[in-house]
Amino acid sequence: MNPYIYGIDFGTSNSSVTIWDASRRRLVRDPRITGVESSFMYFPYTLRKDPPIIGDAAKIRYVQDRMRGRFFQAIKTILPHRTFTETIVNNDPYLLEDLIAFFLRHLKAKADGVTGQNVTRVVMGRPAVFSTDPEEDRLAQDRLRRAAELAGFEEIHFQLEPIAAAFAYEARIDRPERVLVGDFGGGTSDFTVVQLDPRRQGLTERSGDILATGGLSVAGNKYDSATMWHKVTPYFGRLAILEDGGKRLEVPSSLYRQICQWDQIVFLNNPRSLDLLWRLERLADDPPAFRRFQSLIKDNQGFALFQVIEGAKIALTSLDTAPLKFTHPNILIDEQLTLVEFNRNSAELTASITGYLDRFLANGRLDPRDIETVFLTGGTSLIRSLRAAFVERFGVDRIRDGGEFTSVGDGLALSAPLFFPQA
Repeated sequence: MNPYIYGIDFGTSNSSVTIWDASRRRLVRDPRITGVESSFMYFPYTLRKDPPIIGDAAKIRYVQDRMRGRFFQAIKTILPHRTFTETIVNNDPYLLEDLIAFFLRHLKAKADGVTGQNVTRVVMGRPAVFSTDPEEDRLAQDRLRRAAELAGFEEIHFQLEPIAAAFAYEARIDRPERVLVGDFGGGTSDFTVVQLDPRRQGLTERSGDILATGGLSVAGNKYDSATMWHKVTPYFGRLAILEDGGKRLEVPSSLYRQICQWDQIVFLNNPRSLDLLWRLERLADDPPAFRRFQSLIKDNQGFALFQVIEGAKIALTSLDTAPLKFTHPNILIDEQLTLVEFNRNSAELTASITGYLDRFLANGRLDPRDIETVFLTGGTSLIRSLRAAFVERFGVDRIRDGGEFTSVGDGLALSAPLFFPQA
């Protein structure tokens, strides 16, 4: 039998594939699959039924094409949404499973290029909670399973992403530890408390080692939305005052809530919304702001603007001030975002994550003093206010990190013996 099993971390922001060699009982390291790829997908506008461009190349081509085609980001977050069934791209209908299958097929092809085999066994990652609604949670996993089947996998098992991260950390230790794993991605923040022991690695039964697991749908993308709301939406008129028949009115906030998710901006490109903005421009004390708003929609600049916002967020993981500069000729923004501002603007998000953590531990009857190690992974774990909250609760000496973007993929592959008896 083909000895290889893949671990695939299909993430909201980034994705990766790792290979488990069952014959040698080790991970296969190869530069062709090292690191992560952005979870982007782009269909250039064409009359042909061409497959999409995947990963970082998708972003580059989308910008080169002046954002005229169909671009997908964070499609993992759509998995539990029953109302989303299909979408039309270049006049062809695609189910959500079809779209995700393109990405999984791409990862599989990269790994097959390393193994030289058509590998059909996979351990897929999934968050601790796709949705708090059990039916929606089941739907999300069923859709992800179907996408994996469409990508060419036949034996498919799922592992919770924070548990996978725990197993990746277990490969680094030399003694037993009770570990709290915090896995912070683009769409979800997931937690697991697990008893790790390097001597138990590779065993087929580890359920007794998992003491608690849970998660919530607050993570990196919402930090970007908070920056958009507090720092950037005033450029589009959020604080403007309207003069209508002698009455002073505020601009409807619903418009600005919608543009705090870049992929929702395109839905404002309709005559009704544009006519409303045209009328607001004439009533407001800041007409240029509404001209910028119209350009944001008509020139399809949402993705490009959020790339700048995300870049500032990433810069603030190591700097105290980051540039927030956008150079579209109709939307000129030249600001500085300080760490103090960022922390203040995202304080509610950090509080919701840490509040959930406190309840999670209390519900599991776990005292923070019983946690020997806290392993933080995922790009959002680098946000300093979030990290500081963990230091406050557990002390700096118990915090561990590393492999922020690859530990889940590695842990999924290391999970292979749990699901495949001969692995």
